[in-house]
Amino acid sequence: MANGKSRKSDSVKQIVGTLAFCLLPFALCLFGCGRKASPKPPELVLPETIQSLSAEQSAAGVVLLWRRPEKYADGSRMSDLGGFRIERSEDGVPFTPIAHLEVSDRDRFRKIRRFRYVDAGALPGHRYQYRVFASTLDAYVSQPSNIAEVTLPASAER
Repeated sequence: MANGKSRKSDSVKQIVGTLAFCLLPFALCLFGCGRKASPKPPELVLPETIQSLSAEQSAAGVVLLWRRPEKYADGSRMSDLGGFRIERSEDGVPFTPIAHLEVSDRDRFRKIRRFRYVDAGALPGHRYQYRVFASTLDAYVSQPSNIAEVTLPASAER
């Protein structure tokens, strides 16, 4: 009799184990965590390209201004803007990074709409070109912005 109960108990355990194994993937899909959305190709989750970059001389150096990108390349609303990489070309040489600005207003109700950077290292008598790249928190980087150009007079005045 004890042997019959043992076989019956083993059969029940085997059935329960098989059901659990079969139902586990379904349960994980049904109750899994995270936001449910279709995956998007990387080129669609890049920040939109900045088209508003401007440069002007000031007493402090060259002032760069641009508007915040608000959408991804696919047109959907962006919520994870991480920062900007600013690059400069001097007198026609290739662009090199000069600064990285992090965005720290993601959790605020009112976000910064226009960003400003002052290139205090710009020297009189040189022609400078600038471009800006936006990036997400996941390090997806936009295409380069429009190029903004400024020529500083040779005199010491800015």
